[in-house]
Amino acid sequence: MVQNAIVKEVISDGVVRVSLLREMECGMHCDGACAGCTQKPTEEILVLAENDIGAKTGDFVEVEPTGVGNISVSFIVFLLPCVGLALGYVFAQSVLGLNEMTALLGALAGLAVSFIPAFLINRSIAKSDKPEFRILKFLLR
Repeated sequence: MVQNAIVKEVISDGVVRVSLLREMECGMHCDGACAGCTQKPTEEILVLAENDIGAKTGDFVEVEPTGVGNISVSFIVFLLPCVGLALGYVFAQSVLGLNEMTALLGALAGLAVSFIPAFLINRSIAKSDKPEFRILKFLLR
């Protein structure tokens, strides 16, 4: 999935920090005059990107995710909590012998435990210095 971004700073040769533009708010209708844009989000989403085309600070570019581990991360973040919820309920009702209403507390406990891997992965991704995106082309220079 490609996204529009603004190059914020050059980190090193071949790596830049970009601010991802939220497509729902910004359709690039203003020809890059983002300073006065009323649709500009209050918080920036800053990520590292591979810069093979030589983009400089202030350039508008099109980026795509590098695709490293996206499926496994998506599985952990979205599917694991559902599995934890179901297993918590089944464990509380079958193994512990709790009634339905009390087994819901077991389901909530399973849900809470299943969020731990997602939290840890999010922390490791946030601390990573490896580019998550790759610049494809210039939009505006």
